[in-house]
Amino acid sequence: MRKLTLGITVLGLLVAFGCNGNSRYLAEERLDKGLVIILPGIEGESMINRDIRSGLIMADVDRAMPIHSWGRPVPVAGMLLNQVDVIGNRMAAGNIAKMIVRYQDSHPGKPVHIIGHSGGGGIAVFAAEELPPGRRIDGLILLSPSISSSYDLTKALNRCRNGVVNFYSRSDVGLLVIGTMIAGNVDGAHGVAAGATGFKMPGPSGSQDQRAAYAKLYQIRLSDEAADSGAHTAATRAGFVWTYVAPWLTSRTWPAPGPFVSVDGEISAG
Repeated sequence: MRKLTLGITVLGLLVAFGCNGNSRYLAEERLDKGLVIILPGIEGESMINRDIRSGLIMADVDRAMPIHSWGRPVPVAGMLLNQVDVIGNRMAAGNIAKMIVRYQDSHPGKPVHIIGHSGGGGIAVFAAEELPPGRRIDGLILLSPSISSSYDLTKALNRCRNGVVNFYSRSDVGLLVIGTMIAGNVDGAHGVAAGATGFKMPGPSGSQDQRAAYAKLYQIRLSDEAADSGAHTAATRAGFVWTYVAPWLTSRTWPAPGPFVSVDGEISAG
């Protein structure tokens, strides 16, 4: 009976995540060790997010690692729609949350993480928020996320055992400052994205619950050297993922160990 249930679960996940390129990364031996959902930016599956998976493979992460294109596969116009369709983005996140629940039902106790790049970073936050009461995942890893820097992460943080880590770059001005001021972030707000400046921390007026939740937010600024390779995609490079991102998946507790340095009072990588 368990084999039949697992077979149905694997088939359901293959259909949900799309068989193209994902089947080998949804093999049962991987699913039995954990699940890492990789959410691309508004462009959908591309070399950018395949590089993320390559970096995890280099780091010997042996869990299921599907790349899930959450948006509409329409050239050019589809990318803009994916960025601004707040209702559609929330619906996509709800579907991801259902996939996670299905996986947890068949693989109880196994680690679950979401890695989201750019617009996918915002969808990762929404997916955590959409988890039913009593359900939690291990954590979110956001790479240059296109979600407002002022977005309230309290609910998402409370749905994560270890928390949320945000890799951001002050050099990401074209897309995550100017672009998001004009077109908006995936949460619908026009303004600077958290992928450019980090998330704003709650002030003295923040509630006790909010301050407790934000204690699990870890923000890492990309160094100028890393940003020189392309500020918006620097954190997705396989070598960067291997060195700086993978430890957050393999560490049982956060903050994860890594070759991070302190620069001007901030944690920096790259």
